[in-house]
Amino acid sequence: MSSASDFFIFTHVSSDLASAAFSFHQSVVSHDEHIWPRTEDEIRRYSEDGQLFAVRAASTGDIVGLCYAMLSEESNEWEVGGLTVAEEIRKLHLGSVLVRFALAATIAYYSPWKYGQRIIAHVHEANEKPRNVLGRIGFEFRKDVEIPADKAPTSMKRNADGRICGQEFEFPREAVVQLQEWFERETTAMLADGKADCIFDIPPGGLDGLRESLREEVADLKGHM
Repeated sequence: MSSASDFFIFTHVSSDLASAAFSFHQSVVSHDEHIWPRTEDEIRRYSEDGQLFAVRAASTGDIVGLCYAMLSEESNEWEVGGLTVAEEIRKLHLGSVLVRFALAATIAYYSPWKYGQRIIAHVHEANEKPRNVLGRIGFEFRKDVEIPADKAPTSMKRNADGRICGQEFEFPREAVVQLQEWFERETTAMLADGKADCIFDIPPGGLDGLRESLREEVADLKGHM
């Protein structure tokens, strides 16, 4: 477990931590009917592909937050999802930092817009909290969606009509300017209580390398305006 005064590390989930990541994901999903449950094989694959991101408590090494940014071969879109944070530290806004980290890493290492790929997120219609996180970061509402009955997990909440519905949000390329500016500012002691520190463990280039990649993306964007 972790406390609000802990020190937090944002990092990719290495393959040796995939089992721990799945256990954390499962522990949250089992009590939250708004989140799409992922299998252990899926979590491991995201980890091996460098598409799984976590927050770890420095004092224990425990995973206390998780999300993925995975490329769908079917739609050729990057989907940011599976955002979960341990309940006792949600007030620190770790989730919004984690999503920014996942976005920045995806943009830096995979250049989605260069290949005509969108970055999207889906939110269950009854789940209000992620909307606030996505809005602060720059995601924009695109459309209402419904999960086909044959693909809908049995654990997810149905509406009065027995359907699983939600909304699709997109991170537009123009929003990378806001993301880049956020990463240029000091990224320690920035959590909601002003006390808990965080660092980014990002091999091989570290935080400076991530910032430089975002600068290049912004320069390319402005060059095409």
